[in-house]
Parts: sequence; structure tokens; C-alpha cells
Amino acid sequence: MAEVKKIKIEAEVEESSDNDSADNKEGQEKTLVTRMREIAEVALDTIKSEVKQEIEERISPVEETATNLTSQVKDEVEAIVQRVRDQYETEREELLQAEIDKEVETAVQAVHQEYKAERDRLLRTAAEAENTKKRLQTDYQRQLKFANEGILEGMVPVLDSLEAAIKSVTEKVEESTPAFTTFNEGVQLVHKQLLDALKTHGLAPIVAVGETFDPNQHEALLVTPSDDVPDGKVIEEFRRGYMLHTRVLRASQVVVSQGPAKEEETSNDTADDTEETDAAE
Repeated sequence: MAEVKKIKIEAEVEESSDNDSADNKEGQEKTLVTRMREIAEVALDTIKSEVKQEIEERISPVEETATNLTSQVKDEVEAIVQRVRDQYETEREELLQAEIDKEVETAVQAVHQEYKAERDRLLRTAAEAENTKKRLQTDYQRQLKFANEGILEGMVPVLDSLEAAIKSVTEKVEESTPAFTTFNEGVQLVHKQLLDALKTHGLAPIVAVGETFDPNQHEALLVTPSDDVPDGKVIEEFRRGYMLHTRVLRASQVVVSQGPAKEEETSNDTADDTEETDAAE
């Protein structure tokens, strides 16, 4: 485009030079210079206009491309932002859910521990209640078992009196009349019936004679040597003892064997007897 303008200018200059050949050379030069300036200015304006148009034509696609790129970048940025937002929301929900799950698990564990503690407490309470119930039942049975202890303890002297009477009468039964014998048999029958009735309430005589001395059941009134009865055995019973179920109601009063007398004691006893005999003479 610039080369075409340059050719046109040269043609005009040559034409002008031919037409003004008759004029003054100096005037021609000035006119030529002026004309060239005008032509140059016109050409310059034309070039500027064409360059501007060309620039606009070249820039327009670039601007359009830039606009398109900007739009694409904007869309991509918005898409990225949306993905980040979605991911953030997802992670936030997951974190919240994890926190909720953790709190729920903690609450469940706390409730479980509380339930376990309460269950253990209830089991202990139930066990204590059962033990208390058994203890009360045992106490009740024991109290019921020994409720008549006072009455039976008062009946024991009656048995003693009956036994003493029977023993006294039995020693004289050979000298007694048939009526006395019948009376004695009646007393013995009453004693037996009374003893049987008391046995139904848990009263039982303590066997003493011939048994090993037991301090829980026997009360030793006398300890004596015996050649026939081993050491520690009961020789004689002064007063009968009684058991009320498993409890000693009254201990038996007994004489306990010391076993055979030792030789020294025998010698001493013999010497003492001799001295007493001499003194008496």
C-alpha cells in the first residue's frame, strides 16, 4: 500500500515538472516542495489511517480471542472455585459427621459405663438383700427354735425332782406294798411322758457317764483316781445336763477319772493311814 502511494507521488512530481518547465526554476522548486509536503501529509494521513485500520483489524481478533480466553478462564476459575467449595462442603460434612459420631460414641460409652455401674450396684444391692433375707430367716428360725428355751429351762428342775423321787422310791420298792409299787410305776410313766414331750421341743439329756470329759457339756465337780476308768472319762453324774437342739441348756455336773493312782501317791497315802492308825492307838 505504501509503495503505490510513493509511485503516485513520483508521477505527479514528474507531471508537475513537465508543466512548469517554462516557469522560473526557483518558483518551481518552492512549488514542488510545497506540493511534496502536501502530498507527504496526505500520504502520511492515509498511511496512518491504513495502519490504524490494519492494527484494528489485527487487534480485533486478538481482543475477541482475549475475551473468549477471559470467559474460558473465568468459567474454569468458577468451576475450580465450585469444585473447591464442593470439596470443602464435603470435607466439612465429613468432619461434622466424624465429630458427631465421636460425640455419639462418647455418649454411648458414658451411658454404657453408667449402666454397668448401676447394674453392679443393683446386683450388689440384690445380693445384700438376699444375704439379709437369709440372715433374717436364719435368725428367725434360730429364735423360733429356741423360743421355748425359758420354758424348757424351767421344766428341767421338775425332771430333776421326778428323777430324784423315782431313785428314792426305787431303793425302797422291795419293802413297799403293791399300792406303793403301782404308784412308783405311775411316777416313772409320768416322767417318761414328760421327757418324751420335751424331746419333741428339742430337749435331750446329755450322755455323761463313760464319755470323755467335754468342758462344753460337762461341769467337773470332782476329779478322782480310778483303776477301772481311764483318765479323762466321766465316772459319775451328780446332776443330769440337757441340750436344746444344738445348744447346751444346762451342763452335766460330773466326777471325772484321773486314771490309776501313782505309786508315790499310794505310798504317801499308806504312810498317812499308818500314822493316823498309830495316833489313834
